[in-house]
Amino acid sequence: MDGEALFWIFIVVFSLLMLAGFFLVDRPRRSRGIRSTHAVQRDPKEPRGRHLPADRVDPTQTDSRL
Repeated sequence: MDGEALFWIFIVVFSLLMLAGFFLVDRPRRSRGIRSTHAVQRDPKEPRGRHLPADRVDPTQTDSRL
């Protein structure tokens, strides 16, 4: 075989493998029902999340040093 023919066969095979790998890896993962341990536990009665509301600030008592 000619060297150029081998080169183009390699390019075609490599391209097909790359496309197949892209479609296999790019699919979304199947959910297995395992909850993440990093998820924040949310209380539906507390819309602000886990933290207490911040104290109210009087804008007239601030200095404008920014």
